[in-house]
Amino acid sequence: MNKKGYYILFLLCFMLLPHLHGQRNSYQLFENIGLGPEASVTNCFLQDRQGIIWIGSNKGLFSYDGYSVQAHLGAGKANNAWIYCGVIIDQTYLYLGTDNGMLIYNYKTDQYETPAISFPKDFRSMALQGDHLWIGTLNGLFVYHIRNHTLKQFDTKRYKGLTHSAVYSIIHTTDNHIYVGTYNGLSRYIVAEDRFEPVNLPAAPGKKNLFINSLLEDVSRQCIWIGTEGSLFKYSPSNGQAEQIESVHANSIKSLALDAKKDLLIGTDNGLYVYHEKKAVLHALHDSRNRQSLADNIVWNIFADREHNIWLGTNYGISLSRNNSAFQYIPIAQITGTGEGNQFFSLYKDVQGWYWLGGSNGIIRTKSPADNLPDAIWYNMGDALYHLPHNRIRHIYQDSSNDLWIATDGSINRYDYRQKRFIHYNITDKTGKYNANWAYHLMEDGQGNLWVATCLGGIFIVNKEKLMKSQSETYVAEYNFTTKDGLSGMFINQLLPDKEGNVWALLYNNGIDKINIRTRQITHVKTDLPTRNNKPNYLLADKEGHIWAGFRGGVLRMNPRSNEIQPVYLGSFSNNEILSMLEVENNIWISASNGFWVVNKKTLAPRRLDFTSRRFTSMFYDRELRQIYLGDVDGIAITSPDVLNMHPTTRSIVATALYINGLLSEQTGEGSIRYARNISLNHQQNNLAIEFSDLPFSLEEKNKFVYQLKGVDAGWHLLDPNSNRITYNNLNPGSYVLHISKIDANGNPAEQAYTLNVHVSPPWYYTTWAKLFYFLLGVGLILWAVNFFRMKNRLRMERMEKAKIMEQSRQKIDFFTNLSHDFKTPLSLIIAPVSRLLPEISNPQEKKVLEGIQRNAMKINSLVHQVLDFSRIDGNANTFLILSHTEMVSFTRNQFQSYEELAKEKNITLRYETNREELFVNIDIIKWESILHNLLSNALKYTPAGGSISLSLNYKETEQELAISVSDTGIGISQQDLPYIFQRFFQSSRTKGKKEGTGIGLYLVKRYAELHGVNITVASEEDKGTTVTLTMPITADTETSGVVPASSGLPDATGGPATDEGALQPLILIVEDEPEICRMIKEVLGNRYRYNEASNGKEGLKHCIEEVPDLVITDFMMPLMNGMEMCNHIKKYLPTSAIPIIMLTGVSNKETELESIRHHIDSFITKPFEASMLLSRVEQLLSKKQILEAQTRIETLSVPQKSDAVSFDEKFLADVTRMIEDHMDDAGLNVNMLCQLSDISNKQMYRKIKQLTGLSPVEYIKNIRMKKAAMLLEQQKFSIAEVMYMVGFSSSSYFSKCFQSEFGVTPKQYMEKS
Repeated sequence: MNKKGYYILFLLCFMLLPHLHGQRNSYQLFENIGLGPEASVTNCFLQDRQGIIWIGSNKGLFSYDGYSVQAHLGAGKANNAWIYCGVIIDQTYLYLGTDNGMLIYNYKTDQYETPAISFPKDFRSMALQGDHLWIGTLNGLFVYHIRNHTLKQFDTKRYKGLTHSAVYSIIHTTDNHIYVGTYNGLSRYIVAEDRFEPVNLPAAPGKKNLFINSLLEDVSRQCIWIGTEGSLFKYSPSNGQAEQIESVHANSIKSLALDAKKDLLIGTDNGLYVYHEKKAVLHALHDSRNRQSLADNIVWNIFADREHNIWLGTNYGISLSRNNSAFQYIPIAQITGTGEGNQFFSLYKDVQGWYWLGGSNGIIRTKSPADNLPDAIWYNMGDALYHLPHNRIRHIYQDSSNDLWIATDGSINRYDYRQKRFIHYNITDKTGKYNANWAYHLMEDGQGNLWVATCLGGIFIVNKEKLMKSQSETYVAEYNFTTKDGLSGMFINQLLPDKEGNVWALLYNNGIDKINIRTRQITHVKTDLPTRNNKPNYLLADKEGHIWAGFRGGVLRMNPRSNEIQPVYLGSFSNNEILSMLEVENNIWISASNGFWVVNKKTLAPRRLDFTSRRFTSMFYDRELRQIYLGDVDGIAITSPDVLNMHPTTRSIVATALYINGLLSEQTGEGSIRYARNISLNHQQNNLAIEFSDLPFSLEEKNKFVYQLKGVDAGWHLLDPNSNRITYNNLNPGSYVLHISKIDANGNPAEQAYTLNVHVSPPWYYTTWAKLFYFLLGVGLILWAVNFFRMKNRLRMERMEKAKIMEQSRQKIDFFTNLSHDFKTPLSLIIAPVSRLLPEISNPQEKKVLEGIQRNAMKINSLVHQVLDFSRIDGNANTFLILSHTEMVSFTRNQFQSYEELAKEKNITLRYETNREELFVNIDIIKWESILHNLLSNALKYTPAGGSISLSLNYKETEQELAISVSDTGIGISQQDLPYIFQRFFQSSRTKGKKEGTGIGLYLVKRYAELHGVNITVASEEDKGTTVTLTMPITADTETSGVVPASSGLPDATGGPATDEGALQPLILIVEDEPEICRMIKEVLGNRYRYNEASNGKEGLKHCIEEVPDLVITDFMMPLMNGMEMCNHIKKYLPTSAIPIIMLTGVSNKETELESIRHHIDSFITKPFEASMLLSRVEQLLSKKQILEAQTRIETLSVPQKSDAVSFDEKFLADVTRMIEDHMDDAGLNVNMLCQLSDISNKQMYRKIKQLTGLSPVEYIKNIRMKKAAMLLEQQKFSIAEVMYMVGFSSSSYFSKCFQSEFGVTPKQYMEKS
């Protein structure tokens, strides 16, 4: 390439340069950053190698990462002092000058360190020269050697060229000179000569001194800028000349800096000045109405970071001006000079070069939006000169005739360039039903027709020429497309013509319709599949003829000729809404709700632009100037297609804060979290939050990030916009890896990701040693479980064996029970007749034989009882007591006397002794009979002839106990046998085989005694005898005796119940399956009773219900239905429930006896039985029945009333009672009259009433009359005579006698008592 070619290439690059990088920082719009309520004054900015901005304020040190401010305040007050200046040393330390001296902060460990030496106070400025740190204070100038830790002070007396000891500014220039600004001038330090020389500056009028606040070296201008209290000087070191800049005269200059365009930034107490020799000075001030204006007018410090962003430290926070070279933003106030706003929906540049900006508040016309020219005209409804029929502008369109049309919410308008006003048109269809009042979009077809898309009116086609010539207020459109023509809806957003003769119509929420212009046929375009059922919301036609449709998440490119549809998705994490689209050269520019995108038309590759955070609702491309205009809220932005050639600065992700369990942690094991790559936490620190940043100071829109914690997350998560905090709670112990990545230009996670290793230590009980312990414990538990189940199986087998033994025991008991029944029935047939015959036999020989029979039968019966008792108690079936209140003296005496005959036969003397005449105790009589029987029978068995047996009762009142002793003079028991005599089946070696015995008698004695709580002791001496003592505790209540009152109404023992009208003998039902027992019972009871028989329980129940006997004698064990079941039915049936029952059984166990009590059986007699006992029980129960029935019935008849019969008998009694009450006043009412009224015989009447009430009919009638009389007397409404006649009495003396007999008082006394 020749020189000319290089020159042309250089010229092209130079021409492109203004479009790419020619934008200056915007000093009209700032991002204001606060440090907190107290830290307002900012004096110092520093930027470390990572890019973090460190801020020195009046309240200490802060840092800013682009998202949030973090305080770095020390524990002591000195660390929170006012910071005026600072430098970075060794890319590790911040040397901060404060009013209290020097602070040294290690930002890699986030710790303050103690300075090696003592520094002076009142720092104002610092400058670094190699290893020397120049320090300016109010008390002098110092230089500190960083390595040697030495401090040198420059005394003004020695260094004459130093203008003053109060130093406010210091700079180190590129020619290695030190310039020192003091309270009274500027000095330059000559290093080689170790001296200062003053720099001459023009004298300030009216100033006694030259107070230099700020110094700045400008390499490009080869000068030093000097800011003083009132002036700005430009000093040229080359010639020593100083020039005063008048444009910023009379301002207190606090700070100086250069921006990216080398414009001089001047911070004053009157705002910010931007100075350039060839341009007008820009002055930025604080505006309380504008939140994006300068934070405060006093600008203490100006700092330009590496990306040329400008940081202004003011008296009230920080103002940041970003260096965005991609966009030039122009607020609407700069265009119009007013404070009104507008959101721009449509931008256009007409053929005359006018820019039209239409939006929600009218339309603005201007020649150059970027220049502050006073040529802008704002058309809106409120302006009389530049009037619009409606403010909301939807679309600006210029047709082929260069007529400018606008679609508004008030129909369409055409601009008249000559009159500089808009002409309004009202359009309707032929019916007048639809109109174009809400016009959204305009287009022109090949025939010159204007197409108008409307809201709710469909699409109108009008002849443009006719419309413009029309003089009527309303123009009727040539055609109107509606849903009747096939439109998918009436709300049309956009209209676009293609190269195939079609018009594409975008409908609101109804997709896209394609209209053939020639045939006017409408076809719906199917886009559901590629758009994932999201409806398109924007259309664009490119110059190649493709139709682009925007939808939530991406765009479609459609080929009208081939109907091919190609989707382009805007990133993996995108779910955006398309706001506007624009064709710019070879790309489609897309403004979406989640950012700005560019899609290459050929490759369809999307690219995300991170240049701005604004969301543009309209775009226009000026091909002549190659400028893109972007409409926003209250402003527009201007950029160039060449921004696509810019490569944004690559910024690494930095962790800026670590929060553990909600608390900020400034340090990790590796120092500051900003430099750590590994963090270790204990198991209680399992709530983790990390803040990070890529330090996007120059970006209006911050990057989007995705993150993933390996070990927890299965995939990437998109972080919320403008958020930089990632939180994980309740992390389990383990190792994790946190990955944070930016979204790249293609919308995918970038390859370069930030990585942080996180380890959460387990608690001690999750450590390896603990797990080993758990393993050993688990093995131990398994072994224990194996042994446990082995033992459990063994116990189960033992339980099964025990259950088997218990079943065998039960079968044994059942066998003995059945056997006893079989034994006792013949025994009863022996004992009962013999008992009856003995008193009648007078022949001694015969009597002796009968007595032997009786004795041996009773002995067999006793053996049967003993075997049965042993079987039950051995199977725990006889371990409860049935206590009776018993007089112990007579009971034991009777038991003892029963052995007199045997003792007399063996010539053994019996002695009975007691110290009490009478003593009542609660005992189980049957068990005590067994105890005494076994002890006395053993005594008789082992006492030889001529010996003696004694039974003594000794009651000890002080000790409240009764001692019963059985003593004999028998063979005695050896000492070695004594411990075993109460064991079952034990027999002494002395008596085994010689004396009859089973070895179970004393075992029963021991068990029965223990059940009663009786202590048993044995004292024995061989060949001298044995004494067995039973000691029983006696409580006070057991000594009382009850007295059973006698009733005068009881019949005598020898006669039946008294009857008054040929009373019948009581009927006894005998239920017994053995005919001989039945016959014997009738012989025992004699002819005083009537009898009925049944052979089983079922037959007996039937007889009982039909005949209602006066008493039932039943056996327990019978076929079909046993005696217990039969008794249960009898007691549940009301008419038979009061019948007394005697149960005869050979099963003499306690369970049977208890069951009989539960079934209300009145008497329980075991076989064999004495005839006299059975006879006594029968007579006793019949008499008791009569008494109880009488008392019960009388009580229920206290007031005669009609009863609700629930059975036949009760109904009968209710009818009889009603008859008596109905004829009560009839003195002739008697039993005969009652029988006639009820049609019942006298005999049956007597029997029924007697059975039901226990009274004879005569007594029953009299009883009811007396009750009625008592009730009438209580009312005291009638005289005694009147009452007497009302209840059927004619004799007053007889009435008085009967009443007194019934109630114990005379009628008169009864009335007075009431």
